[in-house]
Amino acid sequence: MPVKTFASLLALTAMAAAVEVRVAAFNIGAHFNGSNPDYSLGDPGTPDYESVKAILARINADVVSLEEIDGADVSNPSDLGTLASSLGYPYMHMPPVSGSQPAYSAPLDNNLRVVILSRYPFAATGFITSPPGAREMTRFLPWARVDVPGTLNDPTIVGAHLKSSDATEDRFRRAVELRRLSNYLSSSNLDEDDNYIIVGDFNMVGANRTFQSLPTTLPASYTLGGDVSFPVSYSSNPVAYFGVPGVVRLDPRQLNGSAVTFPSSGNVLDVMMVSPAIAGRMHATEIYNSALDTANGGLPKASDPLAAGTSSSASDHFAIFGDFELDADLPNLTLSLSLPAVLEGMPDGTVTGTVTLPAVQANAVSITLSSDDPEAAQPFPPVVQIPAGQLTGTVTIRTPRNYLVDPQRSVTITALAPGHDPDNAVLAVENTDGPYVLDGQGDTVTENFNGFAGSHDPAPWTSSGGIAWRGVDDGSSAVAGLRAYGSLTDSSLGFLADGTGTVAAATFTNGSSQTLTALQIAVDFEQWRSALGGRADTLKAFLFYDGSSIPLPALNYTASTALPTGPVSNGSTATLSATATGLAIPPGANFELHFSFTPGPADVVPPADVFINEFHYDNAGTDQGEFVEVVVGPGYTGPLSAVSLILYNGAGGASYGTHALNTFTAGDTTPSGYRLFWKAISSIQNDNDGMALVVNGVVSQFISYEGAVTATTGPATGMSAVDIGVDQDPAPAAGVGSLGLTGTGGQASAFTWTQFAGAYTPGQVNAGQTFSIPAPPSQGLAIDNLSVTVLATSNPDSDGDGLADSIDPDDDNDGQSDADEIAFGTNPLDATSIFRPIFSRVSPRSFELRFLAAAGITYAVQSSSELEHWNTYTYPGTGEETIIAFPQVEGNFFVRVKVGQ
Repeated sequence: MPVKTFASLLALTAMAAAVEVRVAAFNIGAHFNGSNPDYSLGDPGTPDYESVKAILARINADVVSLEEIDGADVSNPSDLGTLASSLGYPYMHMPPVSGSQPAYSAPLDNNLRVVILSRYPFAATGFITSPPGAREMTRFLPWARVDVPGTLNDPTIVGAHLKSSDATEDRFRRAVELRRLSNYLSSSNLDEDDNYIIVGDFNMVGANRTFQSLPTTLPASYTLGGDVSFPVSYSSNPVAYFGVPGVVRLDPRQLNGSAVTFPSSGNVLDVMMVSPAIAGRMHATEIYNSALDTANGGLPKASDPLAAGTSSSASDHFAIFGDFELDADLPNLTLSLSLPAVLEGMPDGTVTGTVTLPAVQANAVSITLSSDDPEAAQPFPPVVQIPAGQLTGTVTIRTPRNYLVDPQRSVTITALAPGHDPDNAVLAVENTDGPYVLDGQGDTVTENFNGFAGSHDPAPWTSSGGIAWRGVDDGSSAVAGLRAYGSLTDSSLGFLADGTGTVAAATFTNGSSQTLTALQIAVDFEQWRSALGGRADTLKAFLFYDGSSIPLPALNYTASTALPTGPVSNGSTATLSATATGLAIPPGANFELHFSFTPGPADVVPPADVFINEFHYDNAGTDQGEFVEVVVGPGYTGPLSAVSLILYNGAGGASYGTHALNTFTAGDTTPSGYRLFWKAISSIQNDNDGMALVVNGVVSQFISYEGAVTATTGPATGMSAVDIGVDQDPAPAAGVGSLGLTGTGGQASAFTWTQFAGAYTPGQVNAGQTFSIPAPPSQGLAIDNLSVTVLATSNPDSDGDGLADSIDPDDDNDGQSDADEIAFGTNPLDATSIFRPIFSRVSPRSFELRFLAAAGITYAVQSSSELEHWNTYTYPGTGEETIIAFPQVEGNFFVRVKVGQ
């Protein structure tokens, strides 16, 4: 829908004193013969010409910027002149396609050009070129100050058509062209209280980039002006190029709300920017698409709606246009940001926006702030009050992390207030979702997944297995898939794979100048959903580098199967850590950390369910063939006599028949072990009646048909039956028709009651029914609060495991810690020096203990027969082997050696 600011268009048009102007821009699309255009507008009478003419007549603008006008359209006879004359545009401004040395060089495109048409005379005209000696402009950009009747505030209109394509050299060329456009504005004696409108095809596509030198693929004739120094930054946001005076980018829309102006690619190529003075007054804009044209839709238009296909016939672009009020002079707001650029995901308060009034006000002023890319940067709160007597108000600019690898985003923040001209500022938001970078010894990378919405792989993580992402989940959902467990503000990377394995992998880069040899890894393992008796699922960690996998067994986590089924409040958390040593990851190399979700063993417990599976109770004429069929699950091991079927009369709720299962006839047994039993039972009542199944004296199932039933006698007394939702009313023909379960599963809840029209099948599996023993469900697990730290790599490293002795708990890698070796008197730097007592049998009932007792250390030798009460003997070390005899040992006998406490 058209964008309207501060007031409706009706209010704008009702202001008799207001002077308005309608401005349009339309890239009419060149027709190419190979790589060269041969015409754009075409001759009068051709579809191209007539459809362009119809659109311009329908929009009925006062001033039009036409882009991509071919040289053939302006030669004799002039198709462009004919068009302008027929539409009532007596004034035309068209830049040259040749140079005028030494003032300026020719544009790089000497065929396609931009033209300004006007109903009103031009007070002044010109065009934007490169400075002397430079050749940078794809085409010269015309400007014209239009003498609009009834006002002294004549608007300056700039028509633009910048270099197309997202190739590297094309983005560089657009950046320079926009610098020339910005330079024109700043050198033209215009300020933000003046009226200026910049429109056209800006082709702002491709990722942001900073150039440190000229791209090598520029045209040979390209010459950069000497006033341009590197670095040169390209931003896909055109507002980013303007300083003072600034511009406000408007947001024209099609009548369906779409901002697309180039439908074949879905891009927004055509732009409308205005001075803060114009943006502060009432205005309205629209993208014209004839497929949406109606008699009273959008901005007022001339004549009748056009045929739906007119826009597509005229050009590959849609036209844009707007209505602007020229006279009101409003005071200016000023918006400044505390930083020009920021990393996404930074804490609140990292960037703030300050709005300054031109003067203190007697009453509070309400400032509304907005963003043209709220997913990248969003003012908070969006409305700020500047109290009476104060000049400024401050907001936080939030830059949420999106967990996607994307280019720098240039976001325009706009401040609006009634009775003031708006202002805006551009914030560059840098991506943080590339590989994690470790910058050297002691550096730690952390990841808490906060703000992750669980809708895609959270870069720099990738998942395998093709498992769907399920969004944010607090453990309530049993649907299999990956997700963000917790909440949006406190998320974790979650797995609920329902028997399917998957791997989540993150990429790390050694950003230091040293080889990484050891890492400390810590992570929180969380269980957010439990399935009592379900699978003992596991998460296991591995490092991957240079094709090799390094298991990290200290980071293996197994889910609990003993928690009640359902969500685990706030997630059950276990923090584990591991040290990876012996690595050799050179500077600049990548490695990966994998967490593998593996389903636990499918230890299937056969269901012990017993349930009614099929019955027939009514047919046309005298009832015949009535029966009830019961299924017994493979896990039921009790006697059949402990199972009874009780029939209930819906009129009064009394039971009228009891049938023990051992009186039924045995039918089929399925391959999965389900047994079917059936019994012919005459006079099963019609109407709303029911039947209950009682197992070991407990009602396990109570169903009804044709209505509600509440039992008043028997085991089901006081219970209300579950209506199965199908019945035999109207009664089927004799010999056919029954009610039974269909579907796949192993419990009654897995099946659905259905009305069968064919012959009934007592003792047999129903049509459309498959019995299977359900696999146990998986647990909902997650990883969170990951930290990876580079450990010291400096010498000495006695055992060569990549872990410096200063932090290595076992310097000789002999399996005993340095602390234990010092306590027992062995050498912690010698793998052959280890305290290892030997306990051996001397005779059938006598033993001896031998160990090397270091001088200066007292050893306590303890013995016990039941590991609770110990006898202690002390032996001072002499540097010699100590031998201790234990004669006449009977029964259990345990010995241990201790030092210190």
